[in-house]
Amino acid sequence: MRKCLIFGGVALAVLALVAWFEPTRVIMGTLRCESFSAGRPTSFWKLALVSDDPATKENAYKTLKDGAADSVGVLVALLGEPDGSPAAAELRWTAAEILGKIGPPAKVAAQPMLAALDDRDPHVRSVAAAALPEIDTPAETAVPALQKLLPTATGRTAARALSKYRAAASPAIPLLVEMLNDKSLDSETRWNAARTLGKIGPAAKEAIPALVANLKDDVETVREHAAEALGDIGPVAKETVPALVDVLSDPAVKVRRDAVRSLGQIGPAAKEAVPAIQKLLADPEKIVQDAAQKALQLIAPEEAAASETKPDAQTPPAKSP
Repeated sequence: MRKCLIFGGVALAVLALVAWFEPTRVIMGTLRCESFSAGRPTSFWKLALVSDDPATKENAYKTLKDGAADSVGVLVALLGEPDGSPAAAELRWTAAEILGKIGPPAKVAAQPMLAALDDRDPHVRSVAAAALPEIDTPAETAVPALQKLLPTATGRTAARALSKYRAAASPAIPLLVEMLNDKSLDSETRWNAARTLGKIGPAAKEAIPALVANLKDDVETVREHAAEALGDIGPVAKETVPALVDVLSDPAVKVRRDAVRSLGQIGPAAKEAVPAIQKLLADPEKIVQDAAQKALQLIAPEEAAASETKPDAQTPPAKSP
């Protein structure tokens, strides 16, 4: 009897060692009731995603991404990996990134993704913010959570995520205006705030004065996206026509292009801008010429038709040698 007990104990110990060191981790994963994807448990993918071998990491990433809904359970478990090391943080942001790329089939991960917005690691917070709209997290829960991030170092990513919610992101307008006007922030954060205000659409009408003021900003990209946003807000921004006309001579090509494009989006209410738009048909840059022609078609189709019969009008002046 005693020999049987000893033999049984040894057998269990050997079995435990085999389970622990077995490379696929299937036995251990089954015993621990882990989630599985592609026939492998969470613990297998955990090791693969932080492997020192780049090929192993890349293959694990691709397999989990391609597994779509089949991978969500594993990825949610990795998103909740306890903190304490760079490897743990890497696992969390990698899981969030893959879930975002899986998209709507990962919508069941919305609550863990929202929780990740409070992660200690800033990169995890940033990746989780970007992933929220990609997995179809409802606006009623995502917008308030993203709005809280706007005044933080993750504000730029939060603004871009909010842009995906269009008019549903309108509660964030006051904070986005503050970001746009805050010249202590980096220019990329500021122009992303302008861009998001535009994506909110007509509901962002209250932001028009701030956008107009920033048409004269020192930073080219801020001017560009302020002009773009006014067009995205649309015809309700018709009072901005004179301000947009003023920047049609901006030295930055993309500012001129976006200003004339926005005049076209405002539509017939921008008819007073037609003479200034016609001058851009001879702009040195073709993207500006094309935007001017399209704007004319939207504002005054008859003027656009007339300009198309005059090919010389679109020939840019010869550049000085």
